[in-house]
Amino acid sequence: MTIEKKNKHRPVYSIIMSVYNGELYLKETIQSVINQSYKKWELIIVDNCSTDRTIDILNDFQSGYDNIKIYATDINSGGPALPRNIGIKNSEGSYLAFIDSDDIWYEEKLETQLDYVNKFSLICSLANRVDENGKRLSSERVISDQIIDLSVLARKNKIIHSSVVVQKDLFLSIMFDEDKFLNGLEDINAYRRYLARNGDGILIGKPLVEHRIISQSLGSNIVGEQRFVKGIYGLTKSMIATERYDNILLCLFIKIRSYIKYLIVKKLNHIKNVWSSNKLKK
Repeated sequence: MTIEKKNKHRPVYSIIMSVYNGELYLKETIQSVINQSYKKWELIIVDNCSTDRTIDILNDFQSGYDNIKIYATDINSGGPALPRNIGIKNSEGSYLAFIDSDDIWYEEKLETQLDYVNKFSLICSLANRVDENGKRLSSERVISDQIIDLSVLARKNKIIHSSVVVQKDLFLSIMFDEDKFLNGLEDINAYRRYLARNGDGILIGKPLVEHRIISQSLGSNIVGEQRFVKGIYGLTKSMIATERYDNILLCLFIKIRSYIKYLIVKKLNHIKNVWSSNKLKK
């Protein structure tokens, strides 16, 4: 299904959103895009067979804006990779910006990142975190901009998906991996491959996004051993795809080292809990 109105002018940004049963936050998310101070954009929303009021909300917005396009998958794909790829293939802009259907952009987000697009292949930013009710969980202080490369990502994933801008012509050879085993990690996997081929990115040192933490999201449900296995699997696929064995091997080494630390801490906590329990029984 396609519901679309043609733009008279080619947009600079193509904003890609995948949504599944997003009725709770969708209006606020779309409105944050509409409120952007920079106006040369198109918003491409791909519905992944929602069963709530998502389509009704999308139709209401689309009827009032020529630069909002709505697509839908034929069947639920089980994750956001396929809907995002559909959006990318139907985009017209020079740059791709991504936003999750429950996150919020600050008004200056796109305008701020425009200053960086000719210098870096990937631009992301800090994000303030809010809970399911919109309550602020953390506020990022402004810091200096930071280079983002594979060695940085190996130590910590600093890329918030809803803050990312990439060059479309470069990302077309990357795309999001539709391997269902990578659900929940498909974004960071794509950005690793993208940086491996296209050089360093930049982390803008101020928050341009509100990132919503939802307990039942795909990413939040991947923890411990499952996250480690998925991470190793994704890194191995990235290594084969990009042939950047040196950088990816470094990522693998750091991830394995981090997992060993996780296991040690987990074991120590178990011992501590057993000791505390036995002490109380006495």
